[in-house]
Amino acid sequence: MGQHRGDEGARGVSKGPVIAGVALVLVVLAVFGWMKLRDRISEQGTAAAQTCVEGDAVLDVSADPDIAIPLGELARRYNDTAPVVRDHCISVTVTPAPGTAVADSLATGDPAHWSGPGPAPALWIPQSSQTVNRLADHPGLVSGQPKSIASSPVVLAAPPLLAAQLTQRRTGWQDLAGLQSDPQSLTASGLPGWGSLRLALPTGPQSEPTALAAEAVAAAVSGAGAGPVTAEQAASGPVVTALSQLGIGSAFLAGGPPANTADALTALAAQTDQAAGTLHAVPATEQQVYRANRTDAALATFTPTGATPVADHPAAVLAAGWVDETRSRAAAQFADFLLQPEQAQTLHDQGFRAGDSERAGADAAVPFAPVTTALAPSSGAVSAALTDVVAHPVEARSTTVLLDVSGSMSATEGSDTRLHNTATTLAAQITATPDGSDVGLWTYSRGLDGTKPYRVLVPTGPLTGPVAGVARRQALETALGSLTPATATSTYASVEAAYRAAVNGYASDRPNSLLLITDGPNDDTSTSARQMLSAVAAAADPDRPVRIDVVTIGPNSDTATLEQLAQQTGGTLIPVATSDGPELGQSIGKLLS
Repeated sequence: MGQHRGDEGARGVSKGPVIAGVALVLVVLAVFGWMKLRDRISEQGTAAAQTCVEGDAVLDVSADPDIAIPLGELARRYNDTAPVVRDHCISVTVTPAPGTAVADSLATGDPAHWSGPGPAPALWIPQSSQTVNRLADHPGLVSGQPKSIASSPVVLAAPPLLAAQLTQRRTGWQDLAGLQSDPQSLTASGLPGWGSLRLALPTGPQSEPTALAAEAVAAAVSGAGAGPVTAEQAASGPVVTALSQLGIGSAFLAGGPPANTADALTALAAQTDQAAGTLHAVPATEQQVYRANRTDAALATFTPTGATPVADHPAAVLAAGWVDETRSRAAAQFADFLLQPEQAQTLHDQGFRAGDSERAGADAAVPFAPVTTALAPSSGAVSAALTDVVAHPVEARSTTVLLDVSGSMSATEGSDTRLHNTATTLAAQITATPDGSDVGLWTYSRGLDGTKPYRVLVPTGPLTGPVAGVARRQALETALGSLTPATATSTYASVEAAYRAAVNGYASDRPNSLLLITDGPNDDTSTSARQMLSAVAAAADPDRPVRIDVVTIGPNSDTATLEQLAQQTGGTLIPVATSDGPELGQSIGKLLS
């Protein structure tokens, strides 16, 4: 009888699936273990970095003194976060430093030659971008585009009564020069007994608001709008006139202008009789006035109409090369920290504008009003030129220019003739001469006007006055643009005639001069050097002093005689090597002003 298969015993379980399952478990465990090991390695790497395996590094920050105090507090807050850059533990120190001093030291391009306050910085925060712009000739020194950490518009600090009156009359930046130069301008504006606007314009270190205010005046006078002010606008007669009037008024304040903005604010607040005080106003940042008022200074702010200059306190990160890569990166990281919204309140508490909101806590004296139109900053060169006019005002004077147009002036220098170069340079300098000046133009060679070796192209008179139906400036420009070389050089006879005319036409309210520009010796034997010197001495009048200034171009065997001529009249002789270099313009500009 057959047997059932079950009778042969139970069937065995297949080993294949079991082995596959075990293998899968082992793979999963291996992957999990690898991931845990990877995470541990990563954590160990992070921990190693946090232990600053490269050691400590100090980030030195040079900051304008006005913002250095809140920056010091923010630096301590940043240090508490234990920042690490490239395996270095970073700590930040802030040194107060005037922007001009830092800029001058940075311009050396070598940290070994650092002469500014404190250690050489990796991060620089001056009061304004104009100060950073002074380093335009040193590309690569600043890394990237500096970002504004905090801002403060430039205003005029003044006694409340004066600030209110100027605000009510909607006084603009372009009006300040007239208020400064007119002895009774404020009296006529409704403030009896105040006289003129005694606006102090400090130009020493820590006087950046003066430079910013000068740009605002230049923009308003030249029609530059929101700017930036160009080099051509800065050199124009109206701008030079306005800034010179402001600078002269500041220079003649009793005791001279204070050394810097802070000293001016202190002196202004200390006056018991504001109307009769030594000064009436000073350009300052809104923040500086706010801080002064916290010590009971009782000053008010006035914002002239027109584009408003703003102290933007840019964070300039110095590039690797000036400092090492670690500190340069740390500077960028700290600058980003300062821009975080939670840091704004610390800056607000010191009177700065920061973040997206206006500073809270405005009052009647410092209202923190919105800036309608901000003035775009000019280049470093333009800003320096404007400030230089304020510090060294161009005085209105009466000058007759006597220009050599002899054959030797046809020599080529550079890309053009000596005469064309000289005429172009002279035209540019006359453009920058203040409106209040008198200027005339004579040329000389031989037989230019019948038997006379000279010709009066534009008679000496006010630059703003008419000549044959056109403005004298235009007449001078046209005459200079049409000159052609002639023949001989009758210097001595021409000097005699021009000097007598200058003495006879003396302007009693300003310095008077004859400016001789020549490139060669006198070759007219009808008048000797001795005769010319004697004739000039005889024509001189101590009650009507006229100085003779001389610019000689290139080698000139007559230099000794011309120098004696200048000396006996109280003038100056300046030799320049060529007509196509900057020395000619600098020399003419100096003698015209």
